[in-house]
Amino acid sequence: MLDLPDIQTLRLCSMLASLAFFGVFACLWVGRRDESYFLHWGAGSLLYTFVILGFNVSDHSPVEDGLLYALLSTSTLSVLTGVRRFDGQAPVPPWLIGLILLSGLFYAVPAQIFGSDSAPARIGGTCANLLAMAVSGGLLFFGHRGGEGPGRRIAGSALLGFIPGFLAAIAAEAYGSADVNMAALIPMLCDPLLLPVLNLGLLAMPGERAQARLREAALRDPLTGAWNRAGLAALAPRLLRPGNAVIVLDVDHFKTINDQHGHGVGDRILTLLVESARTVLHSPGSEIARLGGDEFVMVLPERSHAEASGLADELRHALRSRLRRMPDLPPCTISLGIAAIEAGDRDFAQAIERADAALYRAKAQGRDRAA
Repeated sequence: MLDLPDIQTLRLCSMLASLAFFGVFACLWVGRRDESYFLHWGAGSLLYTFVILGFNVSDHSPVEDGLLYALLSTSTLSVLTGVRRFDGQAPVPPWLIGLILLSGLFYAVPAQIFGSDSAPARIGGTCANLLAMAVSGGLLFFGHRGGEGPGRRIAGSALLGFIPGFLAAIAAEAYGSADVNMAALIPMLCDPLLLPVLNLGLLAMPGERAQARLREAALRDPLTGAWNRAGLAALAPRLLRPGNAVIVLDVDHFKTINDQHGHGVGDRILTLLVESARTVLHSPGSEIARLGGDEFVMVLPERSHAEASGLADELRHALRSRLRRMPDLPPCTISLGIAAIEAGDRDFAQAIERADAALYRAKAQGRDRAA
């Protein structure tokens, strides 16, 4: 039978690893002070180091060790507070403070009744840390935000990976020998594997977000924020379906506006047009893309010609209303052409061509209308 590892050696290894990750997070925060989630994650690693040290020097009174277990849960929950800050949320909701206080009581109450070094006290402390791991890991793993890569789920899975070790520790304390502190030994055995996975998952998250933003920026028109042609092509798997409506639109006499008022005014009108379009695109999944110049296309899921025509009129009136409130911009109108995506369309080109032909009919009929 293999000899059990020395708990003090395992604690030293966990302390050194946590100090190393604290140094990484601290350096990243010093270089990017506005990204305070690094400070949360670094503080959690540093706090974990001091908690382990505290268990080594503690006199193991119920109050002192209860405080250490509360701080241990705090170090775990700092992963969650950092992620909440990363997501732009308040990092410390009130329920989280209650969870920390509960963690201390999980140990302190049985320790007061049965003794600080008793199996019930160890089980209570282990349950407290298990609860913090389950809450943090569950929210990270199952509350995953799409489009930013797997870093968040990797961190969440690492936290959840501690749970089998805690359950084994509880079972060992309940049914095994009390000669060895299994509540300390088994979780410490998990640290060398899961702490690096946890922290590397957290470190991956900012890079994944930056990559996602760069990918989206490459698919967006920098002036208006509408999708560009590449972005429209990327939307094809979701929007290129028979029955969806396509509206092609442009600004009437846009060249004259640019010539008489300047390209800056023309740019403002295009931006205002896209803003107006977004106010009338009520149905989920509707999108607008800039094809080039002053020409745009809107794709509307599951809209009939009559519904698309109503939305086109709504957009014309919305733009006119906004322009009335901006006297420094010249009055202008838009013309629109409506078509439907058909079963044989391999990409948006065919539907856009049909809508474009309708757009020219609208212009031939006097502009400022949809056809």
